[in-house]
Amino acid sequence: MSAAAIELLQLRWEAGGRRLLDIPSLRVEPGERVAVIGPNGAGKSSLLRILTGLVRPTAGEVWVLGRPLHQGLDASDWRCLRAEVGLVHQGLHLVPRLTARENVLIGALAHPLPRWRSWSRLYPLAWVTEADAALARFGVAECAELRADRLSGGERQKVALARLLMQRSRLVLADEPTAALDPSSAALACEGLRSAPRDGTLLAVVHQAELLSLLADRVIALCDGRVAWDRPRAAINAKALADLYRSAQPVATRPERATRYPSRTERSRD
Repeated sequence: MSAAAIELLQLRWEAGGRRLLDIPSLRVEPGERVAVIGPNGAGKSSLLRILTGLVRPTAGEVWVLGRPLHQGLDASDWRCLRAEVGLVHQGLHLVPRLTARENVLIGALAHPLPRWRSWSRLYPLAWVTEADAALARFGVAECAELRADRLSGGERQKVALARLLMQRSRLVLADEPTAALDPSSAALACEGLRSAPRDGTLLAVVHQAELLSLLADRVIALCDGRVAWDRPRAAINAKALADLYRSAQPVATRPERATRYPSRTERSRD
């Protein structure tokens, strides 16, 4: 069993005859804060899908908090893992009909609680106090009683981050966690993300280079499904970033299709 927070060995993932990931070895220790960067199609979101167990690799090993995702887990192990891994998606996945406070309290359901309390939404007072403090931390305390479907995109993102604090995860996996936020809110969100996991382990897909210093101590660059480089954040400079994005090969376009608009699937690729 691996002692790492994340460990990949001889990982390959192919889909539709296309190589999406090819990573011989990658290890993230407990307590590390890691940013994953790279051009469109580099494999960033594919990596997160592998780490969350949404897909299985074509070959190789995937260890997350000591559990072998490549072998498949039984229902009990999946429940334990989901309680220990906090996720921040671009889609947010709030429950529209619940209030902001109730959505934050969902994060606490990973902790022991009698079923009748969760069914009836009668949460311990200490949890409600903690949920309100988490909302206040992200500047949305006034939204506590509002339904999620009445919130703006930025407010929903902040509620999702407050819910993450309530979960007290051992590992946080984040996909563009500040995409819907203005610069000042993004800085606040980065501070919250760094402190969210109990053991301090964070892996975040980042598209804004200016956020690297706020989120990460280590930066992993992907290109064409492979690790282009893996460096301490202090060793990253403008030239390294420019060379990474310049290395991405543009997709050839037939002349007669040059004005074709990208499909929804193409727009959603990482």
